[in-house]
Amino acid sequence: MKVQRGFLVDNNEWNNIKDVMFLHDSGISPEKISKVKNIDLKRVKEIIANMSEAIQKRSKKNVVQEVGNQNKWKNELPAEEILRQMVESLEAEDRQDGARTIPSRPIDTVDRSDRLGEDTKMNDRIAAQRASSNAPDVLKDVVESATIAQRRREREDWKNVKEDISELLDDDLDL
Repeated sequence: MKVQRGFLVDNNEWNNIKDVMFLHDSGISPEKISKVKNIDLKRVKEIIANMSEAIQKRSKKNVVQEVGNQNKWKNELPAEEILRQMVESLEAEDRQDGARTIPSRPIDTVDRSDRLGEDTKMNDRIAAQRASSNAPDVLKDVVESATIAQRRREREDWKNVKEDISELLDDDLDL
């Protein structure tokens, strides 16, 4: 026996109620449900109305909000004395991440030239074609070659900067 709206309902009736609600939630009209389940149309509409009303009345709980509402300081700050105790109970974190590791043996540099990676020549050509697309036909070749040369210079400058930084870092380790 089940209870629906304060009344005891036998298992057969409860199964009919569940079936009606499933079919209704699936988008089937009450008339078709009545015909398929051999239940009076008025009873089908009554079941749908009762269950819809019960679902609306059911309170939806938000666990986080329920816990937050139990906090006695939810609308105001705690007293100064309690705040002071809370601050005193917190400890500052003393962290030392350590120093850079010095390897026990020399590490050989790796030749990466044979690895797959960025095709700088192709990228330079694409950038040059983009740059020369708005230039007049007479100047297109000049703009393309200037763009390629500029990109090579910038790449070489960047390589030099990285080498200088690497040397500075290596010098710092020799102290």
